[in-house]
Amino acid sequence: MFVAQMAFNAKISDPAIGGTYMTLLNTMSNLGGNWPSTMVLWLVDGLTSKSCVGGIASNSCSNTASVRECKELGGHCATYTDGYYIESVFCFIVGFLWLYFCKKKVERLQDKDLTDWKCPTSLS
Repeated sequence: MFVAQMAFNAKISDPAIGGTYMTLLNTMSNLGGNWPSTMVLWLVDGLTSKSCVGGIASNSCSNTASVRECKELGGHCATYTDGYYIESVFCFIVGFLWLYFCKKKVERLQDKDLTDWKCPTSLS
């Protein structure tokens, strides 16, 4: 995917203003592609449900202190629902909805002539 984005940016960047336009396009691609993956990975733990099994304590194993308490009392933390699978299904659905609603807009941008992406040379 990175190579495809860079090829698209190289194709539409205006050589009249040098690498500045290419850098701007690459920066916007990186910002748009990196923060969602960071957010999704951060949410995995919150969507995972665990509880202490075999120990006397009944806790949710939601933080390191409760995991330590469970192990000290002879139990172990069992995962009942893994947040990764919940997020996978959710992101799959969001991806198909995005594709359904935005496909025509993306195709319209893709079909634009290369001169439409260039900076105007005069302001007349």
